Amino acid sequence: MNDKSLIVIGGGAAGFFGAVNAARLNPNLSVTILEKSREVLSKVRVSGGGRCNVTHHCFDNEVLAKAYPRGGNELRWAFEQFDAQDTVDWFTGRGIQLKTEEDGRMFPVSDDSATIINCLKDEAKKHGVTIRTKTKAESITPKEDRTFEIELRKSTPLVADFVLVASGGYNRSSAYQWLQELGHFIQNPVPSLFTFNFREKIFSELAGISIPKALVAIKDSPLEYTGPLLITHWGLSGPAVLKTSSWPPAFCTTKNTALIFR
Repeated sequence: MNDKSLIVIGGGAAGFFGAVNAARLNPNLSVTILEKSREVLSKVRVSGGGRCNVTHHCFDNEVLAKAYPRGGNELRWAFEQFDAQDTVDWFTGRGIQLKTEEDGRMFPVSDDSATIINCLKDEAKKHGVTIRTKTKAESITPKEDRTFEIELRKSTPLVADFVLVASGGYNRSSAYQWLQELGHFIQNPVPSLFTFNFREKIFSELAGISIPKALVAIKDSPLEYTGPLLITHWGLSGPAVLKTSSWPPAFCTTKNTALIFR
């Protein structure tokens, strides 16, 4: 019989990793993942152009933290608890071999994000983690007995001893109001890695195609990206590094974006 319960809000990479490790390290803990959409780990599936870049080949925590200037101090502490080498070791211990590419990104040798997805799902099954999709958490209410009541959309509320929020990022502060009501301070969201969504769905028939080397430039802007690119039904995605350079004539253009395939 399980003594305590943990509800994990969010069925992405962070939610799954937190859930399976909590269950693994605490066999008497009942763990449930709540995912609002139909599918868990959907962003893992498309990450790295469908290959899933798991971590970066930088095992100096101080150097790695400097790659995130807005949150370097926080990540420096986090890396002391679990760093890139720990990530490699965790997957290796479960039979998943990783490889390093020239730019430092590390992928499964299968070059298939399903390898990582299946690993996380297998771990969840192995340790008895319950997964509930199409289940949206709308609020968390602390109770007098030190438990938490999780209000769900169109479903009966749940009660848990612990709650892990791994709901992902939003582009507006109002989306975090339910967490602010618990007394948390929310930093105003700012752009980081993001996709390009086009009003003109000119690439819809090409969705799913990954290009190993492309150049994308913002017209009348010094911003430019060269590298792997994933075409989606809504626009463009994939790992990006912005640099300043003049942009050449385009093979394919929209009003604000130019594409060149090499």
